Amino acid sequence: MRSVGRVLALLVLVLGIRPPRILAQDGRAADAAGHPIGARDREILEIKTEIKQLQQRVDQLEGENQRLQRSNAEIKAASDKVQAKAAQATSEAGAPPSPASFAEAVDRYLGTYRFSVVGGAAGNFIYDHKSNVNTFALDLEPIILWQISDKMLFEGTIEANLPSGSSAEFQLPVAVLQYFLNDYSELMFGIFDQPFGDWYEDQSPFWVNRFVTAPLPYGANAIIPGTDVGVQLRGGFQWGKMGQVADYTVWAANGPGFSQSTCTDNTPPSPLPSCPPVALVGDTLESPNNIHLNSHTPAFGARLRVYPLPVDSNLGRLELGASTYNGKWLNGFWFNSWGVDFNYFKDNLQTRGEWLQTYRQMPNGTGADNRQGWYIQAGYFLTGLRLPYVPAEVNQLISKLEPLVRYSGVNQRAIVQSAIVTTPEIGFTGSPAIFTPHAREVALGLDYWFAPSIVWQNEFDFELPRAGGFYSDTGLPVGATPNDRAFVSQFAIGF
Repeated sequence: MRSVGRVLALLVLVLGIRPPRILAQDGRAADAAGHPIGARDREILEIKTEIKQLQQRVDQLEGENQRLQRSNAEIKAASDKVQAKAAQATSEAGAPPSPASFAEAVDRYLGTYRFSVVGGAAGNFIYDHKSNVNTFALDLEPIILWQISDKMLFEGTIEANLPSGSSAEFQLPVAVLQYFLNDYSELMFGIFDQPFGDWYEDQSPFWVNRFVTAPLPYGANAIIPGTDVGVQLRGGFQWGKMGQVADYTVWAANGPGFSQSTCTDNTPPSPLPSCPPVALVGDTLESPNNIHLNSHTPAFGARLRVYPLPVDSNLGRLELGASTYNGKWLNGFWFNSWGVDFNYFKDNLQTRGEWLQTYRQMPNGTGADNRQGWYIQAGYFLTGLRLPYVPAEVNQLISKLEPLVRYSGVNQRAIVQSAIVTTPEIGFTGSPAIFTPHAREVALGLDYWFAPSIVWQNEFDFELPRAGGFYSDTGLPVGATPNDRAFVSQFAIGF
């Protein structure tokens, strides 16, 4: 600190800072005794005076600094004593750990974790003319997300619905563990939505689907299994400009299962002591096939989706996809399928469509069980539409509407008459017409969006089945099926 005083004195000398002068009686500079002094002596006297004042100030600051350091040391020592006594008292009293300490202990045991619950709830009204259905239905689908660590996530979906009567049905359609290999790929294990096309994965939840019902290829009489049990590898990459990306999914799973009819034999004695199930053309799919039985190999699938339009093109968003799903069922008989799909979004317009085809080798020489399906749909948000000469309140209501139209169809050789279901539920009107070999449906929709995740949907369905095909369990021709009409209204909330 004394060196500081010397530096300050030197600065005073260099900068020419002058202390107040002491004047003699005649007005000239004088020393402390009042004797006149010369110019040189006067300068020296001024410097000495300034140095003395600065030195006194430095000594004062050093004393204050030492006092502050002693005070801080005393405060810290007292605080440590108080904390030690508090910890000892808590330990002796056996107090429970604090929430922060408990969370830290669980964190050490399980790793970094976080629970989230998402999903949706819906209630709808169903009317079908042909089956004389007039009922309400409820559905609740909570999705539990458990982030076990930065690289591991568990997803489980519980579906509870009340289609009719007083009993509810519970299912576990999805229970999958995801492990992120890096920023661009992941592994998935468990029960998952079939990654064929993009309907089951991206569009099937009722709070996402623009319509209440599913298109015919993915409806009550689907031609591709909805879920499967196995493992997936999926990822994505950018191949061009911003927005020009692609994603891929490859998977191995237990493969498809089919409901089989019980055989009958009128030859005495009847029935036979052992009557195995019979595989028929048009059997309905069962999924997931939880146990891999009577098959030489599991099923394998692959899907590739490409987005060719860059973001800065202002041409909208286009997705082009292709999928395949192949395996063996029932002692090695082949099941093959493939499909192509597209999605296109531009401003308030959104369209999507798909074509898919399946081939199933039959064990009893009845020929292949071939099926084809397709759908195309379009919707347009009326956001921003302002009609002239209409009150502002009415225009506000109109701006929340979304009109839609969809055309879908299925072709197959035959159906199983005993497998036709007319019990309605969320996503299915109960119309038996969709089980005909050549089903066609025109769906008109009008959605009112209260919020991005709250919607009131209204759908008018016109079933237009064509003649042709036969009932494989009776051998009788289906004939001309009368047209059917249905109306479905649904209020859905996503959370």
